[in-house]
Amino acid sequence: MTRHLSDLYAALLELAYVPPNEIEPNLYESNIEEAIPTSPGQLLSSTRKQQTGLPKERRDKCARMFMWLFDRSDLQRAMESLMALLGTSSPLHPVPNWLRTICGRFLSRILLKPNGVAIVLEFTVGQVEQLQLTQLESISKLVLSVPQQMPSIESYYAIIAPQLLVLLEKEAIVSTINQAVTFIIGRIIAKHSDLGKRYIVDQIVGKLVSAWNQQEYDSVSNDTLTTMDNVVVDEDALARLLSTMHRLMIGGEPSPVVIQACFTSSIPCLYHLYQFTVQSKSGLRETVYDLLLTYFRITTTLDGIHELKRILLDKVDLNGERVAYFAPGPSGGVVVRLRRTRKVLAGNELPLNADVLVGFLEKMNNLELCALNDPLFIISMLLTLHLIMGMLDKLGPTILAKPTQIISFAINVIHAHVDMITPKEEERKLNNSRFPDITRIVSEEEREAFEEEESTVEDDIESLILAINLLRAVMHENEELDNKSVQLLKTCLEPLKKLERHPVELVQESVQEFLLAITSYLSAQIMSGRKQDQPSLEASKEKYREAMKSLQDDLLPIRAHGMGMLKEMALAKDPLVSSGEGLNQLLDIFIRLVQDEDSYIYLNAVKGLSALTDAYGNEIIKKLGDIYSDNQQKLDNRLRIGEALLQTVQRCGDALGKYGSFFIYTRVIG
Repeated sequence: MTRHLSDLYAALLELAYVPPNEIEPNLYESNIEEAIPTSPGQLLSSTRKQQTGLPKERRDKCARMFMWLFDRSDLQRAMESLMALLGTSSPLHPVPNWLRTICGRFLSRILLKPNGVAIVLEFTVGQVEQLQLTQLESISKLVLSVPQQMPSIESYYAIIAPQLLVLLEKEAIVSTINQAVTFIIGRIIAKHSDLGKRYIVDQIVGKLVSAWNQQEYDSVSNDTLTTMDNVVVDEDALARLLSTMHRLMIGGEPSPVVIQACFTSSIPCLYHLYQFTVQSKSGLRETVYDLLLTYFRITTTLDGIHELKRILLDKVDLNGERVAYFAPGPSGGVVVRLRRTRKVLAGNELPLNADVLVGFLEKMNNLELCALNDPLFIISMLLTLHLIMGMLDKLGPTILAKPTQIISFAINVIHAHVDMITPKEEERKLNNSRFPDITRIVSEEEREAFEEEESTVEDDIESLILAINLLRAVMHENEELDNKSVQLLKTCLEPLKKLERHPVELVQESVQEFLLAITSYLSAQIMSGRKQDQPSLEASKEKYREAMKSLQDDLLPIRAHGMGMLKEMALAKDPLVSSGEGLNQLLDIFIRLVQDEDSYIYLNAVKGLSALTDAYGNEIIKKLGDIYSDNQQKLDNRLRIGEALLQTVQRCGDALGKYGSFFIYTRVIG
């Protein structure tokens, strides 16, 4: 029966649920007497009866038979069979609406069963190497669709939320499933904040926040041998909590609403944990710092100041009345303990370590600590230091006196490299067009010359990467550059664009990252300098500058937050970016972001491009089509541009005819 389960499902569903108006007429003769007229009157009045399906009693019986079979089927097999019925669609024979509705209803029943969410996600995305935005949206819609048999949204979320948290907390979870889970949780929090807080946020951080806000001191034990305070959150539970919060922050959509809901109640507690990890040199320090920094970078200035006041001016801490405190765990981790008596503060003792606090505030503008686990960052940092040391040895310390001198030095290196590789590329193309000379034998001297040239090329590439990283460091450390420095940076745009297709992948990545940074910086400078009569544009300029600053950040959620701000401006048709140079710069930024190798970034970039096509129509669609049909572009970039166009096609519906000829042309050329 297992082999033919989908066939049984199809037959029973059609017999039980097909609407009478969708049954094809089946003209038949009821009996021979009616088929043979015996008089002219019968000949004229004879009619043919139409079959309209089974009687209601038999349809109900088939429905009960399907329910009986469905309840006794293996969940995985039932899922496969229902999805197989939905996957039989074709342009000529689409899946009927009634079948799509019924299958969706019973797929929702699978979610209600124990471990149902895991089964659905494993079947839909478990074997997928890389999720696209449309797939995430479809999965989210499937999981969050409330079944008809559920009395309310809250009762449904009460069933699926614990399953989502179990998947989120798993250590050996498939990355695509983790991405889908965080996406779904983000949708729950964004659409139903109260339910999201109750069933998601409180379940993650509730135990820690409750312990931290404990007001009653722990009772003194009669056991005189027990000298240590009781543990209320052990080190394993605390490590899992931080890991879950970190996954939710990194894997989900960087919406300020989601960040605010997840972290607002726990910011003071997390800061005190950060202070303890710094003082004890715990391995949890980087994770806690990432969480805090992401919150303070994405949240509004007003909310950030409010949280800092809560950290600094909490009366409970100032009076030494805090019951809970962090302490070393037995296995090298961190635990939360409850005091038995009030802590007495000395006259000059502060509840916070001033050095740690000042260091934390300084590091909010210095992301080195967040990237220490990234080997590419360490390599880049060491190479940059190596270049600076070489410059100091030969040119003296005066070379670093002004950013303009550093920029000039780095740009000279870039121009020299471009001038060097241009003749070689032309010579290589010329040699490739000739017939090979098989009689030519390479001598030992020529082989040594080739090896020496290869070594020289490696040194040149290293110098090029160092120069690019040095430019990035200058931009990172100087938010405001003088006009001369800005003009110098503009001169390196064209040479760097020639290096975007460099054969060395590390050079490509460095060039693309710097081009994004310099494009964002120059775009913010241009927009700030525009003179407009409308006072309302000042708010737009400020929002645009904030978005550009976020795009230059090293933390992925903050960069994605900047993209979200630009997408909002595009959809709102903000006059600052609705036409001319502003619109072109916005499109250029999203096209550069879509080339990022991290799915977290390019998926949000695809959203931005899709928003541009929705807002500005033909102008953007034509430019994206030109990129999509350009064979010189990398295949991955063309596919991502194609995904944005596909979303536009899907949303056009009947209005697609307006752009039909263009899409057909793009498809043929691409």
